[in-house]
Amino acid sequence: RVIAAAPPVKQQSSIAPAPVISKKSSEIGLIRRVPLPITSAQLLASIQSNLNKGSADKPPNATLWVCLEKLKTDWSTARRIASRIADPKYSLKQFNADLAAFPELNLYLLDEKPMAAAARHTTGAGMSSGRTIGDEFQRTIGAFFAIYWLMRLDVDGKDGFSNGVDDEWRPITDLESDDVTITQADKREKFKNQAEWTFFRKLLFDAGLLEEKKSTGMFKTTTKVQVNETRLVSLLALTAMHDIMKMSMILPEVQKEHAPYHGYAG
Repeated sequence: RVIAAAPPVKQQSSIAPAPVISKKSSEIGLIRRVPLPITSAQLLASIQSNLNKGSADKPPNATLWVCLEKLKTDWSTARRIASRIADPKYSLKQFNADLAAFPELNLYLLDEKPMAAAARHTTGAGMSSGRTIGDEFQRTIGAFFAIYWLMRLDVDGKDGFSNGVDDEWRPITDLESDDVTITQADKREKFKNQAEWTFFRKLLFDAGLLEEKKSTGMFKTTTKVQVNETRLVSLLALTAMHDIMKMSMILPEVQKEHAPYHGYAG
């Protein structure tokens, strides 16, 4: 059993195999990372090839053009996520697969080391703050997973948010404190049982992600809580792009015809 904010995957085609985790006696509280989609690996290979060939300067950044040219957000899939996110049958595994709707997520995989020679001619930089390739991707996927669980507090969100999922992407409901692969089982259980979940729920209402819809029948008025799908799609899009400017390889560059600009060379 694995406690994870990011579960292992067993798909054959669209997702790479889950990484192998050693179980040394000294390793306690292991966390698995979300495997990178095969489509992302293919795209990165294509980007590498195009950068090696050289690219014409295109504002605001040539590398950004290479990464996203001809790619579009799949808004139909994004809207499907919003319409199904509270559906008990809509699994975290499917949600993770549907996140491919946002091509911007691939930008979090950019790193100078695997693209060193090709990238330097553009900006001469890579990930900031000493991050390794994929770290920012993992953080962003973690933010998406938090949204998924919080929108499902009346379904399985409390278990998933507190305990993570097992090898089959199912929320873990029962914790075993003597399992070395469990990170702070006692604290997780305490959080699940004592957290002010009503505060989380209020936050969702205050953000406009959840709303009450009243319907009047012949004898009584009923109130139903529903997802504001338009607002949720906006949040998903914001989450996908909110940190891409941490990737120094794709920061806007002063164009030659505008240089110098407030001390920045072209």
